[in-house]
Amino acid sequence: MRTILMLWSVLLLVLLSRQTYGQTPDAALIRAERVKSNQAILSRDLPTLTGTMLPEMQVTAGSGRHIAGRDSVRALFASTFADREFLDYVRTTDSVQVSTLNPLAAEHGYWVGRWQRPDGIQIVRGTYLAMWHRTETGWKLRSELFVSLSCAGSKTCNQ
Repeated sequence: MRTILMLWSVLLLVLLSRQTYGQTPDAALIRAERVKSNQAILSRDLPTLTGTMLPEMQVTAGSGRHIAGRDSVRALFASTFADREFLDYVRTTDSVQVSTLNPLAAEHGYWVGRWQRPDGIQIVRGTYLAMWHRTETGWKLRSELFVSLSCAGSKTCNQ
């Protein structure tokens, strides 16, 4: 497990260090917040994870389930972290667009979730769109929409 966490941490650092041509300072800050939230998931750090979110955070999970409010998101992640089969979620930013009209930004990317099942490692993949809000303390997540697109590695995928 420790080796897996180390490998994922290295991957995250590579993604963070990747410079995108024409990236704005705000886009770079949002990408850094995404890396911070990924690292918080890997280390099961609820305070850091929910610290990236506004209190009115809204999430639509890959299954279509809606979660309203940061406290509800925190409870969901606490339950997820307690699941011995859960390995990780990694969200990889593809693009960040900062609004010139409002203190908002849109982040689009791809996500992967992994669980250790009795018959192998289940890997669920999808796409996501996140809305970020600029606050006095930096960029915070306001909402996220995840869409599950594929599942492989376990018979659990067929249930």
